[in-house]
Amino acid sequence: MARSSVSALPRSAPRTVARRPKADPGSGPRQLALFGPAHPALELSPAPRSRPAAPAAAPRGAADRPEAVFLRRLNRLTQGKIHAVTLTDTRRTILSVRPVRGSTSIDLRIHRCFGEAPDDILESVATFVLLRKGSDGSRAALAHLREHFTRHQAAVPRKERRLSLEPLGATCDLRQVATEINREYFGGRLKVDITWGKASVGPAHCHRGRTASLQLGSYSYEDRLIRIHRVLDRDEVPRYVLEAVVYHELLHAALPPVLQGGRRQYHTPEFRRRERLFASFQRADRWVQQNLPTLLKARRKRQI
Repeated sequence: MARSSVSALPRSAPRTVARRPKADPGSGPRQLALFGPAHPALELSPAPRSRPAAPAAAPRGAADRPEAVFLRRLNRLTQGKIHAVTLTDTRRTILSVRPVRGSTSIDLRIHRCFGEAPDDILESVATFVLLRKGSDGSRAALAHLREHFTRHQAAVPRKERRLSLEPLGATCDLRQVATEINREYFGGRLKVDITWGKASVGPAHCHRGRTASLQLGSYSYEDRLIRIHRVLDRDEVPRYVLEAVVYHELLHAALPPVLQGGRRQYHTPEFRRRERLFASFQRADRWVQQNLPTLLKARRKRQI
């Protein structure tokens, strides 16, 4: 059984799942007596009789931890399929499943918002875990989980994060480029930041090579921030190529992803239609395809 994960935002990295040992119901915190037997030399008179003190509340044990409670609830629906549960705070991955070596059980890593979810949400978790990945029932369950996660995230106030922005490069100011394209194609209504980013290798949004790929730009919906790869900050790169990449990322800000079959679709038919409205789209795409080896070489040489 292959490990699988469900991402909440684009470009989520695979997460490792820490294996948690089974809780031993016989183990738990022990409390030592505060006082031993009274010393005989100090017993000058019998102690007055008094009402026995109420027993102190037992400390919270492992069986009462949120993970243990969630595990018991979920295993009632999965016939004990789950070996261990880890509740996380990451916003990039909703859940991930990892088989336990040498058994049919699995370890589950899932966002904390599901820890106290109602029974119908828990049933969707069980359905997703038990059914074959990609089946109709699994996709329906996943859509239900995404809806719950989205509602939870919308209700949680987000902490302000200090972002390090470097829009001024060696060849141009990205803010000026983004402002001009925003005004010309989006009426100036998009409120986003832009910066030169670090090196990033992965599936590009629109530009791919046959043997390697280079992600020239990305957009963070959480931070409303566009990052442009520094490999484009070179005199050899035509201005229209940089503008095409910036336009593509601004289009992501204008068109949020659409949920289809339990998956977020970023490059919808409407996105592709509007992408081609950029005046230099074909010319920029052709230049990138022809010069991708040079861009990859420049990236490795400068280590950017």
